[in-house]
Amino acid sequence: MLQVHLLGAFGVESNHRPVHADLGANGRRLAAYLFSFPNRVHRRERLVDLFWPDAGPPQARAAFSTALWRIRRLLSDGQTTKLAIRASSRDVSLEIADVAIVDAHLFRSLALDALAAYRQAPDGRALDKAASLYAGPFLEEFDEDWVLDQRERLHSLYIRALANLMRWLAREVRYEDALLCGRRILATDPMRETIQRAVMLLYVMNGQRGEAIRQFQRCERALRCECNVEPMPETTRLLAMIRSGEVFSRLPQLSEALLVASTQDEPPSSFF
Repeated sequence: MLQVHLLGAFGVESNHRPVHADLGANGRRLAAYLFSFPNRVHRRERLVDLFWPDAGPPQARAAFSTALWRIRRLLSDGQTTKLAIRASSRDVSLEIADVAIVDAHLFRSLALDALAAYRQAPDGRALDKAASLYAGPFLEEFDEDWVLDQRERLHSLYIRALANLMRWLAREVRYEDALLCGRRILATDPMRETIQRAVMLLYVMNGQRGEAIRQFQRCERALRCECNVEPMPETTRLLAMIRSGEVFSRLPQLSEALLVASTQDEPPSSFF
C-alpha cells in the first residue's frame, strides 16, 4: 500500500518502506503539489511557470515533462493501481481513489470530523487520534506561498484539536495528560497566551503551584525574546492570584473560563 507524507518532510512509502526516486528539487515540489491537490485539473502551463519560473520556455517545458515521467515511475514503483497521472497537452491531474493514503488529507478529515463530533458530544478520543497523525509542519522543507498557506491551515487545525483535547482531559481530571497537550501547543506556538494561562491553571489544579509560577516566567521570557513585549494583564493577574492563593477560592470559575477560552481562535495581538 502506498503512503504519502506531506506532514514534516515529503516522502513516499510502499508497505512502510521508502520509495526512492530521483525527482530533482523542482520535481519534488511538483509531486508534493499534485499530492496536495489531487483529483483536480491543473493547467500545464501554470505548473511549468510555478516550478520552473527562471528557465526559458523550451527548457522549462522539457524539465516539466521529465519530472512528470519520473513521478509516473514513482507511482509505478509503489505498485498501486489506485493512483494515476492524467496528462494532455493542456492539463494535468493526479487521480487518487483514496486520498487517505496522503497523511495531510487523512489528518484534516479526521480532525474536522472529531471537532464536529466533539461539539455534539464531548469526547476527546477522536481528537487524540487525529492529533497523533500530525507529524510536523506541512512540507517543512519548502517555503512557497501555496505551502505556507496550507501549512498555516493545518497547523491551526492541529492547535484546535489539541486545545479541545486539553479541555476534555481537564474535565476528566486527567491533569497530567491535559498539561501534555498544553505543552505540545506551546512548543509550536509559545505566543498563545490563552494556552499559557490554561497551562498555569492546570498546574495549580494538579497541585503544582510552584510550576505554575515557573510557567509564567517561561511565558514572560518567550514574549520578551520573541516580541519584546510583556505578558497581557490577564496573565499577570492570574499570576498574582496564584501567588496570593486567591486562585483556590475561584478555581471552578477560572478553570471553566480559561479552558473554554483556550479552545477559541485567539485574535492576533498587535505584536504578531
